[in-house]
Amino acid sequence: MSSRQNRIPAFAGVCSPEEAQRIGISVNEASHRLRRFCLTMERLAFIATAHLNPTPEWEIKSALSLHAWLDAEHVTSLRERVTELRESNASLQHAADARLAALLEEALRARGSVELITAIYGVLRPALADAIRRYLEDTNPLADQPSCRELKIVLMEEEEAIAWGREALASLTTSAEARKQSEDFALHLHAYLAAARGIDGTLPEPEHELPSPRSAEPFRPEIMPQRDERFIGLFDQTIPADTIYADESRPIEERNLALLYKRLREKDVPEAIAGILAETQGKPWEFYHDMLRQMWDEARHSLLGEAALEARGVNWTRLPVNVTFSYKLARFCTPLERHILLFAIEQSLMPSRRGKRWEWTIARASGDKLSTTFHDFDWADEVLHAAIGKKHLRSVFHGDFNAAFQQAEELAKRIAQGLEHDPMPADTPPPDWWEKFASQVLGRKVEPAPKTHVKEWSPTTSASA
Repeated sequence: MSSRQNRIPAFAGVCSPEEAQRIGISVNEASHRLRRFCLTMERLAFIATAHLNPTPEWEIKSALSLHAWLDAEHVTSLRERVTELRESNASLQHAADARLAALLEEALRARGSVELITAIYGVLRPALADAIRRYLEDTNPLADQPSCRELKIVLMEEEEAIAWGREALASLTTSAEARKQSEDFALHLHAYLAAARGIDGTLPEPEHELPSPRSAEPFRPEIMPQRDERFIGLFDQTIPADTIYADESRPIEERNLALLYKRLREKDVPEAIAGILAETQGKPWEFYHDMLRQMWDEARHSLLGEAALEARGVNWTRLPVNVTFSYKLARFCTPLERHILLFAIEQSLMPSRRGKRWEWTIARASGDKLSTTFHDFDWADEVLHAAIGKKHLRSVFHGDFNAAFQQAEELAKRIAQGLEHDPMPADTPPPDWWEKFASQVLGRKVEPAPKTHVKEWSPTTSASA
């Protein structure tokens, strides 16, 4: 054997010879810790859905959507790994430790954005990252290489989330009062974290008593959507953009601008999905995984609108980014009914004549390359969402999706009737806001928008999603 061959890395580059000879933890210990990681990330995802709607800050809603989906991805991969370690699927349905569950219940009771970001990004995710590092140090990296690979991916994305949360918390705690609120809740949660002996259950037993639990009372999620003080027109029911992008008599540049505004306005779709998830229990894990993916996609579509408008120098926070879709569903529908309406809308976006392909052709015809890219991917995402809806509602309607459309139409009528007796709050922007906005962006006079007012909402006419 040549000296060159002797320098070839051993063990496929997985680890050093010394690390390969580490005794490491047992299969039982590995599966026990991984189950605790799964429980933590499952609950982090559900904390995000439970708090997304009442959290008013746009940027936090976006991050909660992303990180909840990443949690779902990580849980799915680690669940599979746990079953490879001689654990049954049934073992994944039970809490790994009552004290760890208590910590997560306390975090769920966060009050307001400061406590929420403190809980998720100041306590839970850093503790999870520490536990993952301990696992990687304790296990044999060769014998347990599949676990190590998955955990390295998790750790990388946890560190990115923690970095975002650190900046967000600094922005939220500029006052002494906010800093004290954050510190107090962090101390509260750290006491429960110590009682759980860390996320992995390996730390020493604490010697102090726990503070009184917030979780003594049942948790009831607030699903009515909120926005911070930057935004106007939360309950605006005039929809010029929805008619303008479809008006083939208008200049293509204006129609494309209307599409970009429609993307921005999609933030109330993840709010609707968060409301579904926050009030839906007992479903197979695959349901939550798929719906969390859709929640993030819809939040991402809103961010596409944000990015495209910022590229044009638009202060998009001063546009009427309404919450009417998520508000109506939360006010008048059960979680299953909301899902049915969401499904009907997604399916209505599939036909090429007036669906997502058509939106992409409008963007491409306008010559706006950024909008074209965004709508190309938006179209692909919505095809996935239509498939997700069929997958998880198939058993509800026994494969008869015409019945789903019929029920969606009946629900739309019921919502309209409900609004006649219980109208949304009055909050409308100036009637000529579209003309002023579009004229400024396009640098020319824009014809007045049609005086359209939404009196009746229908899954076949709404393009919220």
